[in-house]
Amino acid sequence: MKTMIKRWLQWSTLHRKGAASVEFVTILPLALLLALAVWQLALVGAAIMDTHSAVRDAVKIASMTGDSKFAEKEGKKSFGDSSAYDLKSLKVKIKGEDVRASAETKIPVLFMKSTPFSYTSSSEAPVLAPPPDDQFSAFGGLGGGPLPTGGGSLANPVAVAPGCGITCYSGHTGQDFPGAVGTPIVAAEAGTVTVRHLGNRSYGTYIIIDHGGGMQTLYAHMFPHQPLVKTGDRVKRGQPIGAIGNNGNSSGPHLHFEVKIGGRPVDPIPFLAY
Repeated sequence: MKTMIKRWLQWSTLHRKGAASVEFVTILPLALLLALAVWQLALVGAAIMDTHSAVRDAVKIASMTGDSKFAEKEGKKSFGDSSAYDLKSLKVKIKGEDVRASAETKIPVLFMKSTPFSYTSSSEAPVLAPPPDDQFSAFGGLGGGPLPTGGGSLANPVAVAPGCGITCYSGHTGQDFPGAVGTPIVAAEAGTVTVRHLGNRSYGTYIIIDHGGGMQTLYAHMFPHQPLVKTGDRVKRGQPIGAIGNNGNSSGPHLHFEVKIGGRPVDPIPFLAY
């Protein structure tokens, strides 16, 4: 590319005839360079977005299914089949109660014979895989008691309007409620509390309440100091348990709220009074 520009400048210098030619010779290469820079930035931006999509979907699927190989396969599908850049690797690892996905994408430098540069991304989430089939005996239709139903059966966990829902994007497992940091969060129903801390990654500090009968609710993205309860506590419906934060993999202050039936996330809205 440098050689082409140099030759162009030499030719233009030999053939220029006046001030207009000088301006043309000066402006045209600059315009070409600017166009190439914009093109390169667009390519990098697209590669970054596709890499994030692959990691996001892989970690969500691994979290929900406990199957790292299937998560890698689906994550690669989310990346797409671009010929402009290459997904060098996508790895999903499940260790204990955490799942981690990481990806590396090779992005070429346009019109230059140089080594492509690498972009890496990673994400983590708690394992939310459903229990074995024999643990579903508590649910209606699978050998036992009543299946939890919707129809506003749960209390609204926070007094703000719902935002991005479970169908908002691929791999989203709950309902987001955007609001100011510190807005109170209450228990959607009575149950037993588990509090987990993931630092500033994934769900940040989050609370799970086991309501029995195979139903759980999850409240994510709190800061470590915000929970008002601790693991093992019994809470009542509507009892304050924490506050909206902006911790972990969060794009802004909000509550990420999940309803899980038998370990599987379902749409929370039918269970709430909206």
